[in-house]
Amino acid sequence: MKTNKTFAYGFLTVIIVLGILFPVACKEEPPTPEPLDATVSFVPLAASFPSPTIDFSPSATLPTGVTYILTDNRTPQNSWNSANGFDGRVTAADYYVSLNDDVTFTQTFYFNSVEITGANSKRTVVATAGTSVTTRFVASSSDSGSVTLKWP
Repeated sequence: MKTNKTFAYGFLTVIIVLGILFPVACKEEPPTPEPLDATVSFVPLAASFPSPTIDFSPSATLPTGVTYILTDNRTPQNSWNSANGFDGRVTAADYYVSLNDDVTFTQTFYFNSVEITGANSKRTVVATAGTSVTTRFVASSSDSGSVTLKWP
């Protein structure tokens, strides 16, 4: 009888160990994202200046997993996130009434929520906001243009 009990305990131990180890050994790792190497161009900031709105939208759909956050240099800082539905357009009257000064915008790109760094991976635009009868963007004095997005 002792052999049967030993066998039963041994068999039960094997089943318990397999029950613990099997799910761990068979755990599926998340897929590794494909490498990213893309040049992103943008729509013109405005059809012409002065303009009530400027558009920071890419000229084509961004690669899968890529989003951007647009910030300005004001205090407190304004921030717009494409992952939260921002459509790329900023209207001067919503943020810059009576400013009459330059606003520097920085567009930072992310791949699967991680900031993309490297040469030419951010876009910087300087636009002048002015108010006379209405608030609008009077001119753009600089635009760094297209960006290169590489990951990893």
